[in-house]
Amino acid sequence: MESARVLFVQGAKLARQGRWEEARALYARSLEIKPAPLTRYSLGVAQKESGHLADALASFRAFLAEPTASTTAPYLGPAREAVAALEGRVGRATIAVRPGKVDGLTLAVDGEPLRVAPGQVVELDPGAHELVARAPGFRAASARFTVGAGASVEVPITLAPVTGAAAQASAAGGLPPVADSSDASPSRTLPIVVMGVGGAFVAGGAVLGLSGLKQASSARTSGGSDASAARAKGIIGDALGGVGIAAVGIGLYLLLNGDPAPSAARSGSVGPWVSASGAGLEMRL
Repeated sequence: MESARVLFVQGAKLARQGRWEEARALYARSLEIKPAPLTRYSLGVAQKESGHLADALASFRAFLAEPTASTTAPYLGPAREAVAALEGRVGRATIAVRPGKVDGLTLAVDGEPLRVAPGQVVELDPGAHELVARAPGFRAASARFTVGAGASVEVPITLAPVTGAAAQASAAGGLPPVADSSDASPSRTLPIVVMGVGGAFVAGGAVLGLSGLKQASSARTSGGSDASAARAKGIIGDALGGVGIAAVGIGLYLLLNGDPAPSAARSGSVGPWVSASGAGLEMRL
């Protein structure tokens, strides 16, 4: 494991190169391993330079709260100046939670937990933020807000009680039951496809039938090859048209009366039939 000193030295090197974001990360890791006033001051500098103004303000304040030593004395003045400058640059938000008193309430801004109670001022970087509030027995609530540099805003957020089965699941530490999808409306894709195919058959039969009629009218004799071909086209056209009409009827029936799963025929109902010789609709009494 890297020691706090090694991380501090690496962070200082990156800071001299102007790589403030990387330096900030190393200073923070060093401080977690071993809290030290100079590390805290250096972290504040890196946070300020990388745009984390509210964090920098907190770091400088924590540094100034440390007992003064010979190693930290030279940095007291710069730290005070940084605090004075940052206090005019950060934004401030007051969280107003309704209802007023909620047991187990937790607040987070931009995914980071807040360690302040509702009604207290939160110092934030200028810009857009998202507040999330959670509490046992209530639905999670969120609110988006924007605060300007040096400005103050109040952020109201309302928690709605959880009712019914969701409340029981919340009390048991589980998730609310998923709504039963067995009663969901059947898909309309199949009926529409069937109707589309039926329409294509009707159109194809009509075209073929008209072609047969035209060929028959131009045939020289009623018994010649041209006449026979025309009659064949007519028969095929009629068959295609019949199949197409039946398919459209089946699609329309499925669209209007389709069930998620097959069911027994009901009296007085209309249903489709399909056989080797054709297809159509029948009335069941």
